[in-house]
Amino acid sequence: MAFPGEKSFVYKWLGKLKSDLGCRLRPDGGTPNLKGQGKGKRPLSIRIAMVLNLLNYPLFWSGIVLCCWLVLEYLSTPFLPQKMRAIIQTYSRPLVAVCGPAAVGYWTNWLAIKMLFHPQRKNAVWWGLIHARREDLIYNLAAGIQSAMLSPEIIRDYLYEHGVFNNLTTEVAGAMDGVIREPEFQQELREVIAALLTRISTDPRTKEQLDQYLDYLIQEWSTESVGGKLLAWTKELWVKALRKQVMGLLERVPESADYFSSRITAYLETLPVKLVTGGKAVAPLIGDLIADGVRRIDLEKVIREQLAKMDPTALEQLLTANISAELVFIQTSGGIFGFLVGLAILYPSLRPVFLLVGLVLWIIYQRTVEKK
Repeated sequence: MAFPGEKSFVYKWLGKLKSDLGCRLRPDGGTPNLKGQGKGKRPLSIRIAMVLNLLNYPLFWSGIVLCCWLVLEYLSTPFLPQKMRAIIQTYSRPLVAVCGPAAVGYWTNWLAIKMLFHPQRKNAVWWGLIHARREDLIYNLAAGIQSAMLSPEIIRDYLYEHGVFNNLTTEVAGAMDGVIREPEFQQELREVIAALLTRISTDPRTKEQLDQYLDYLIQEWSTESVGGKLLAWTKELWVKALRKQVMGLLERVPESADYFSSRITAYLETLPVKLVTGGKAVAPLIGDLIADGVRRIDLEKVIREQLAKMDPTALEQLLTANISAELVFIQTSGGIFGFLVGLAILYPSLRPVFLLVGLVLWIIYQRTVEKK
């Protein structure tokens, strides 16, 4: 049974150990700066995509303008004079021929991406493909994460290969050594030991158990031998004196608090060194224990349940949050390629130029692609 004095002592210094260990394990004494991560020279493809994505809104509105123009041209044709209609078509047809494929390419890609996620609710016309396959996607995504990223073996190997066990052992030993060597800790330890010894020595149950043990010893001494019979005949003379001596020793036990506390402190001071020296041998065992513990947790089920709790909008954000720029590039690239196709159709002389540019890009790719 723990008493308030021991409880407060344990809670206080365990909290101090936890705080010191947290400061030691925190990189650079604070929260790592995440803003600095990922900096460096970006690949050319990403920089080109960022520039081309600036055409997102122009291509978006060009499709709306083109649609309005086609409707207006169709409605106004019966009311315009033949000569004016011919002049308008002279200027509009080249623009429509070039800008039309660009707008169609952009809007078809935009619509295809939207149809992956929208509408979010089931209906009789069209249900977003991602949400229509929600259960299958959640199952496959959870299984993939569990098997390829969070399997017990991967966690165990990561902890062992990156020296997590050794680093943790060293930091725990350092924090423990700092706490043990604090004068305040040693003083409070002596006080706790003294209070504990006092409580034990003055507890009636201690005296009762000691009496029972003395009775057992006296009974053992009273054997059939000559010495045992002699002790049995004379026990009325020496038993009371023995009990008085033993109880006197029990009452003087609290006076040994300094002796016990110094021995306990000396032993505690050896623990950090033992922890470091034995850490390397224990690390594989700890890794196996952690792997077994993780294996008992159905991570795939946990991931699957958490994904299933997400509403359609949250699931869409999870899948697209980090690739929004790439999705925009799919839209703008459709418009750009459509624009180039329109130019090639309207101006045949540009076709060899496009082919030559494509050939040059292919040669550059073949010469610069990283080999396996």
